[in-house]
Amino acid sequence: VRSRLATTTLTMSVRNGLNCSSIHMVTLQLPLNTRVTSLKTFSDDGCTTEGRVKEIEAARETFLEQSSQGLPSAYVEVQNSFTYSLQVSIPPMGETDVELIVEQLLQQRLGEVAFEIPMIPNEEVDKVKFDLSVEDVFGNLLDFDIDLDLEDLEESNVEADVKGNSTNTTFPKPINLHITDARQHNLPQVIRGRFKPNEVPRDGYLYTDGSCFEHFFLPTSIDPMPRNFFFLLDTSESMKYSNKLDNAKKALINFIDSLSPRDSLTIQTFAGKGTIDLWGVRPGTEEEKKDAKVFISKIKVVDDYRIWGTDLHEALLEALIRAQYDGEETQNDTVNVLVLISDAWASAGETDRAKIAKHVYDLNKDGSVKIFTLGFQGQADMTLLDAIALMNGGISAPILQGNEDFASQITLFLESELGTILLSDVTVKITGEDVTVMGETKKMYPLLAEGYEVVIRGLIGLPHARDANAPIKAITTAATMDNIQNWEVSTVVDLDDPVKSSLCFQSYAHSRISQLVRMREAAEFLGDDIVKSLLNLADSNCKEEEFSDCIKAEALDLAIEANVVAKGLTAMVTVNDDQCMDTDEAAEICVDGTTPDGNKESYEPKYGESTDGIMQSSTMTYGYADEYGYTSASIEISCSTLFFVLTMLSMLLFAIA
Repeated sequence: VRSRLATTTLTMSVRNGLNCSSIHMVTLQLPLNTRVTSLKTFSDDGCTTEGRVKEIEAARETFLEQSSQGLPSAYVEVQNSFTYSLQVSIPPMGETDVELIVEQLLQQRLGEVAFEIPMIPNEEVDKVKFDLSVEDVFGNLLDFDIDLDLEDLEESNVEADVKGNSTNTTFPKPINLHITDARQHNLPQVIRGRFKPNEVPRDGYLYTDGSCFEHFFLPTSIDPMPRNFFFLLDTSESMKYSNKLDNAKKALINFIDSLSPRDSLTIQTFAGKGTIDLWGVRPGTEEEKKDAKVFISKIKVVDDYRIWGTDLHEALLEALIRAQYDGEETQNDTVNVLVLISDAWASAGETDRAKIAKHVYDLNKDGSVKIFTLGFQGQADMTLLDAIALMNGGISAPILQGNEDFASQITLFLESELGTILLSDVTVKITGEDVTVMGETKKMYPLLAEGYEVVIRGLIGLPHARDANAPIKAITTAATMDNIQNWEVSTVVDLDDPVKSSLCFQSYAHSRISQLVRMREAAEFLGDDIVKSLLNLADSNCKEEEFSDCIKAEALDLAIEANVVAKGLTAMVTVNDDQCMDTDEAAEICVDGTTPDGNKESYEPKYGESTDGIMQSSTMTYGYADEYGYTSASIEISCSTLFFVLTMLSMLLFAIA
């Protein structure tokens, strides 16, 4: 874990016991915001191939060609936010090792940095080797722990000490586990960990190598602002499944305890019409909080067929009008927040997504209400919810089916995003003499809560004649409870640390690609004008007719440059550049994991299909890593390496090392 970027190396070993080529597919479920950045194959005859990022169609064609010639090859593509499809071609009677490197951006929330590391796949393995190290750029770690019970393991298999010096600290000493009898232990599929980094300097921390920059900022020692909350809760029939409504109610009850008498609260439920039940507006006194909890406990799914469905349009407009009115009755330093929790698409009333988003935006053009949206992944219209949050100064987040229960995820989102609010309307500007800033990531934040770290990344251009010692500044401006404040930090170009420079660009690439993909999805139904006001392209001279095509072009170019596999843009395929193995034009493919029945006669890879279909040969399930699941940018430090060792005949599908 280094510079807010976690790097994990997975090594898999696949053996083919048949005298014909075989292709197997492994489905990997990785943490949210995790991307593949490297792919290599090593065959038993010494032939090595390295992955190359290409546009998806070009990568598919390369893999098909190489596998049909009996060459060792591997191909990886994104299926959805969490799922990657990895296909491996193994020559007759051959063995192929596959090395996969994934990177994940991390972020400090509630004063700590959480991370998840895949440890073993969703099946039994013989051997596990696991190595983990964590480093912090701001000095010694204040605390570090992982959720791993070491009592079940042999003491000789575990090393965990502390070491450090004045400039860089690894705490604890890299953890090394080598478990040769993995089947005898109840090992977790995912290692969860967290560390408390040292304090970010009061005015922030700015780094640049002359082409890339990173700016870290975390507010401290500021009086909290009063909050006016408006919760809009979906009670349509679908919310009863998987206990979604019960979990949402539990999270709201938990969050209400954080309210103070200076805060105020309104709760509105909706289904096939905009308002089903309404409570508030009331102050956050103990008596009123108790009454709010009683109201929430009585909320039920709508069972009246006359108001089935989900009228998102009417619900949002009615809630927004009420929230604006409530905000006018509060003091000027109060932040007004609307939080929507839903699992549905608009199915009643106005169902045109573009119209819904535009009408909400038009009503809230003054930005008086910050709209945050939470949607149950797989059911909710996350593209619409994300666009609404994006256009109204908020943040969207998926509520994930995974290892964390729904209530915990909602509570964590509310506490980290909207807990003790210190700042509102935060903007960051990078400036300097003759400095050109390009393609910066999110630089405006509606609210900043205590313990929430923001990171702005981007590219800068400097004239050749410029003095490298001339300062570059980051100026942060925000509203506090008392007034408007500025924080300023400066630095000079650092040309002496190539590792730090590389991490800066890779972190930027991940953050920027996420931002561009999000904006492109919004632009497709919001129109160019609104999105243009929210995004600055790195290249202002794009010649594409549609702005969304310009966004895609920048994301594609950046993904290829950073060697990143990005959903809907790129895939990675290993290429036999050294011609270290002869081709066999008459190669027979007798086991084909890319087809539903493994029948070579129907050989035609099925790319991008659902992971729960019959097509997959095997599934490595690691769970969802980032329980926050946010689309906003972040930074962090983390570095992990893991190796799994397992070998099987191809009839047993694959082996993971």
